Amino acid sequence: MEAFSEEGKEIHEEWKDRSKEELEERVLDLLGGADRLDDVHPPKAQTEGGKKVFTSIRRERAPEIRKDALDLHGYDCMVCGFNFEKIYGSVGKEFIEVHHVVPLAKAEKEVETDPETDLVVLCSNCHKMVHHQKDICLSVHELKGHIKR
Repeated sequence: MEAFSEEGKEIHEEWKDRSKEELEERVLDLLGGADRLDDVHPPKAQTEGGKKVFTSIRRERAPEIRKDALDLHGYDCMVCGFNFEKIYGSVGKEFIEVHHVVPLAKAEKEVETDPETDLVVLCSNCHKMVHHQKDICLSVHELKGHIKR
């Protein structure tokens, strides 16, 4: 059995006389920008799922306001138009996320929420994207501007 395929032989011939530094630089380039080979760690199994006790403050949501928003806006994502029922059938029926245009976490106290103007319906991906940047919440209009179609 040969040690190299034809392609392997060509690569070996091309690189056999080059320095270790040149080879390392090429490998790092192929790996996408690590500074040293020591920085590249192959994925490995790790443990997770341990239990942790923590305290947090959670803002109250009014379920009736959510229902009103769904009645007003429907179940199509207001950014990309995705509809869970159209894709997943009955398991996706009446599923969508309701997003506060101004996050409740920014409010210092309780706020009055108008389901027509203060809430929008978003698919899970778009909802995640409006909150993706730390301390910035994109508007529906801003996120629509980022969609590449």
